[in-house]
Amino acid sequence: MNKGEAVVATRFPHQKPGTEVAIVLGDERIVLNDRGENGDEKPKDGIFSTATKFDSEQFVEANRIFAEVNLERKRTLFTPGGRESIGVQTVSVKGEHMIIEQHLAEKPRQFVLPLSLDAIEFRRPIELPVLGPELGLPFKPARATSVDASESLMITRLDVVNDPDRTWFCESTNQPPNGNPMGEWTFWQLMAQINNGQTSTSDFIKKMFDHWNSNQLINNHIVNARPHVYQDIIEQWEIRSGGSGAALQPEHSPFKLLGIVLRADLRGPSSVYGGGDAGEGRFVFSLHDGNCNSMGKTLILEYRVPINSCQATKEWAQAWIDLDGSSNYNSDLASLTEVFASAGAAPSSPNGSAISQVRTNEFLPLSPLWEMREFRLPDGGGLLQQTTVKQEPLMAHNNTTVLADYVNLNWIELINHTHTIPDNFAGHNDFLAGSAPTPQLWNAPASALNVPANPPPSNPGASNEDEALQGLAVNTCSGCHQIETGTNFAHLHYNTQPGQEAILSGFLTGITLPDPRNGAIMREFNDLERREEDLLDAASQACPSIGVLPGNVLVHELTRAPALNAVH
Repeated sequence: MNKGEAVVATRFPHQKPGTEVAIVLGDERIVLNDRGENGDEKPKDGIFSTATKFDSEQFVEANRIFAEVNLERKRTLFTPGGRESIGVQTVSVKGEHMIIEQHLAEKPRQFVLPLSLDAIEFRRPIELPVLGPELGLPFKPARATSVDASESLMITRLDVVNDPDRTWFCESTNQPPNGNPMGEWTFWQLMAQINNGQTSTSDFIKKMFDHWNSNQLINNHIVNARPHVYQDIIEQWEIRSGGSGAALQPEHSPFKLLGIVLRADLRGPSSVYGGGDAGEGRFVFSLHDGNCNSMGKTLILEYRVPINSCQATKEWAQAWIDLDGSSNYNSDLASLTEVFASAGAAPSSPNGSAISQVRTNEFLPLSPLWEMREFRLPDGGGLLQQTTVKQEPLMAHNNTTVLADYVNLNWIELINHTHTIPDNFAGHNDFLAGSAPTPQLWNAPASALNVPANPPPSNPGASNEDEALQGLAVNTCSGCHQIETGTNFAHLHYNTQPGQEAILSGFLTGITLPDPRNGAIMREFNDLERREEDLLDAASQACPSIGVLPGNVLVHELTRAPALNAVH
C-alpha cells in the first residue's frame, strides 16, 4: 500500500493459475491477474492482483467503525453463500490496531488491521478476513447491536397470528375460526390481492387447487394427480359455503396463519452502488378442516420485495429491526407487509403483484408420500400455474450416473452453493423436477464420481466430493425439508395446535447432526441466527456515492459474504 494507491490481491481457489478474473463494480471493470502484471508479484502462483487507486483514510475509518460496533461481540460464522455454522469470530483492540480472531474447525486465524494512518506500514501487506466483516468502506451501523428473530424475522407470536382485525384465527380445536375473515393477513385477502381483479377470488383459489385433480406435465415429467387434495380442501370449503360447486366464502376458509417471515437474506446480487432487490417477505399458512383441527398441509406465499437500491434496502432492514420494542407492533408490521403484499405492489409484474411463488407442502391422509409443489403467475398475468420446484432434480435421476455427471461438472458451484439446477442436462429434458417427494436421500454412484481432491475443503474430515453432494442435497426442497436438516417435513409445522406458537424446526433454531452420506462429518445449522447476522449486515451496509475510489469498493466486494442462492 502506498499513499493514494494499493495492490489488492486475493486467491480464487478454483481459478486456473496464470489467468485473470474480471470484477464489474458499477461502471468500472477491474481485472485481477496472475500473470505478473499490474501489481501481481509472481505469475502462476494462484494469487490474483491489481494495482488500483485506494483511499487509506476511508479504509482506516471503516476499520474504526467496525471495531466500535463489534468490540468483544461474538459472531457465528457460516459457510460463504451457505447455511452451515463453521466457527465464531471476535474483535478486540490493541493500541492502534483491531484484532479479528476467527475460530474455525481447522485452526484459529488472526487478522491485524490498522485503526489510524500511522498504524499503516506502507509496502507491507495487510491480510484481510473474508468470512465476517465487509471492509474498505465506512458505513453507518444499524441502530441495534443484535436482532431478535422472533420480533423481526420469524414472527409467530400469538398476538400477530391471532390478530382479530387482520387474521382468521383458531382459538381451539373443534370450533370454527374467529377474527376478520377478510383481514389483510388472511389467506383469502392475500390471494385476492394477488388476483387483483383477474377473476373472482373464489375462482382464483379454485383454479390453483384444480391442478391436483389431473396429471400435470411439468418440464416433460408427469406429476401424478392427487384429486383428494381438491376434495379435502375445495369441495369441503364449498359445502361449508352453501353446497357443492358454491362460490367459496372467506368466513369458511380452512387456512390459518402460522407466521410472517422476512427473508432479507435472499436479496438479489448487488454491489454497493445498488441494484438487486431486498429479498422476500412470506406468509406461512397451515390447513385445518374448517373447525380448527389441523391437517397435513402448509402453504407459503412468497413475495419479492420491490425495493432495489442500496440505501432503500438498508432502511428496509432497519425498519424490521425497529419492530422489536414497538408500542404499535402489529400496525408497524402491517405497514411493512403492505409494501410487498398489497395489490399493485409491483406494477410491472404479472397482475401487478410482487408474488414470486406459492409453495405447498402436503401429506393428507390419502397421499402416498409427502409432496411439495410450486406455482407462479405466467408472464402475461392471469391465474397461478404449477411450475418446476427449483433446485430439485427429478427423483428418477437420483443415485444415477446422470447425477454423478452433473456433480462432476459443477462441483465448484455446488461447494460454493452458487449452482442452479437446469431444466435440461446431458440430453435429459426432465432434469428439473415438477414436484418434490420426500423423504429423499440424494447421492450419486461413487464409481461414477470424479471430483478433484484439491484444493481441499475447509471442513476437516470432508472431501470435495462430500461437500459437493451436500451442497446439492441441502439446497433441494426434499433434502432441506427432511434428511439433510433433520426436519419433519415442515420448518413451521402444520400440526401446530390453536393457542400455540408455530413449532419451528431444528434447522431454524439450532441442530447438529451427521452428514447422511458420511456419518463422520458433523453438520451444524442455526438458520435463524444466520439470518439475524445477515439482517444486521443489511442495515449496516455501506452505500457510497459513485466517487469512491475503486480499490476501496473492490476490498468491500471481496470481503462481503456472497448472496444466498437458495429457495428455502
